[in-house]
Amino acid sequence: MKTFVTIELTPKSERKVRPIAVKPIVTIEHPQISERKVKISGSKLPVLPKKFDVLDVKDSSCQFRINIDVLNEAFGVGRSMYAKASYPDKKGGFIPGTKAGDKFFIWMPKLYGNSSEWKNIISKDGSEIYEVAEGDRHEDWINEDTQHLIDNMRIIFAQARYKGMYKFVGVFRSSKIEHCNHTYERIATRVKLIGNPVTRIELLDDCR
Repeated sequence: MKTFVTIELTPKSERKVRPIAVKPIVTIEHPQISERKVKISGSKLPVLPKKFDVLDVKDSSCQFRINIDVLNEAFGVGRSMYAKASYPDKKGGFIPGTKAGDKFFIWMPKLYGNSSEWKNIISKDGSEIYEVAEGDRHEDWINEDTQHLIDNMRIIFAQARYKGMYKFVGVFRSSKIEHCNHTYERIATRVKLIGNPVTRIELLDDCR
């Protein structure tokens, strides 16, 4: 442990030296990076390389520790900062490298009620996801700025419990919209991700 000293500004004859302990930098181990440590500085996280060409609901390896790992390992985005629950997070955006007309959208919802306004629920068979208003929420999230998201196909990675893994649960699209109550139906369980970063996405079992 390093030690520094400070000198109090007192008369020369009464000056005293007081040691100050400096805490060491804390490090964390990323479970998928061997012999590599990352400093917690409130800035960047490790950028993992893309390793998935196909996502399959039945493949237990299609799960990720944090949401930027979803973006990097599955789509080759190269994100080094914490991401939001959806990507892209800009109005009218689409997954970089893919065509805007493809309308694919990555959603990483939490299923354990972490929000006081919205609750996300997945059906027992995994074929539907419900986004339901909670508490005093009366205003829907759909407005002129978000209407474009309704037509997008959502590639969904759900987190079932606090600090749990984000698991690929399929590709969904909006099927029923009521005020503050939205239903999404699954249209594919297998997805091919082409390119690094991804430039094309194919649904291998499109059931629309």
